[in-house]
Amino acid sequence: MVQGIWHSLELAFSDRGGSAGLFFRVVTRYLDLIIVPWIAPAEAVAIYMTARGISLCLPLSLFCLECRAEPRLRVLYENGQPLPFQAAAARINLGYLLICGAVALVVVSCAGYVSAALGIGNQNFIDVLRWLVLGQCASILFGATSLLMRVVERGRFYDMLQSVTAGLFLIAVAGLNASSPVLIAQALAVSQLTLAAACALLLTQSGIWPGLTALFHKDITLF
Repeated sequence: MVQGIWHSLELAFSDRGGSAGLFFRVVTRYLDLIIVPWIAPAEAVAIYMTARGISLCLPLSLFCLECRAEPRLRVLYENGQPLPFQAAAARINLGYLLICGAVALVVVSCAGYVSAALGIGNQNFIDVLRWLVLGQCASILFGATSLLMRVVERGRFYDMLQSVTAGLFLIAVAGLNASSPVLIAQALAVSQLTLAAACALLLTQSGIWPGLTALFHKDITLF
């Protein structure tokens, strides 16, 4: 199973630097996991790492959909017919909204129960989890931005934007002198939402409707 997941990741990123490029993207995406143990006290590290692990339920819930959708979206895009591709992209954005939104609601609703089950009575845990979930909710607000940026052949530009937002995250943490897990989670959420918003804006140039606005695509009907 692990080999299958790794193969899917390499296939998705094979046009952007191979293993070295994949390593760079993993580091910039999960930079907070590297710096938190160095700047926060032990109790705060435990709270942050636990909440971060739980928040990853959101992107993991989208992984299978992304792996199945990307080849088909590429075919539609390479055929040079914009309307079928734009309609498919709108459906993917709505799928991300529904799946990620449902998982986010479950995680936030169960935060108190999870805190009690893990023996973490600190209110900071719930606050950190909520902020981390908000950051992962970029897919709800702006759609499948990373997937669609790869499909429209802007993967390298997405990597650049990701590195810029990772740098801004580091600046924010350093500027706030943040050792509080809540402040770190807030800085991460802002950087994730900024990245998704910038990509969503760029994707409109390809006629892709971000997030909930995909409902207004003429090929999307509710009834």
